Amino acid sequence: MNGYPKVFNVESDPQEEHNIGEMYNWVLGPLLKAVEEYKTTLVRSPNPPGANMTKF
Repeated sequence: MNGYPKVFNVESDPQEEHNIGEMYNWVLGPLLKAVEEYKTTLVRSPNPPGANMTKF
């Protein structure tokens, strides 16, 4: 699963200790589609830069 998002069942595993992505690999297709859609929106509307905690 290296390089893929981790998938957790937060109802039965609220600490997110067990990645179930390999068991339920059908969910990866829709998940990766959502990630790609998000990445395309970043080209149009990039996230603002993070706060700089070293400059006051």
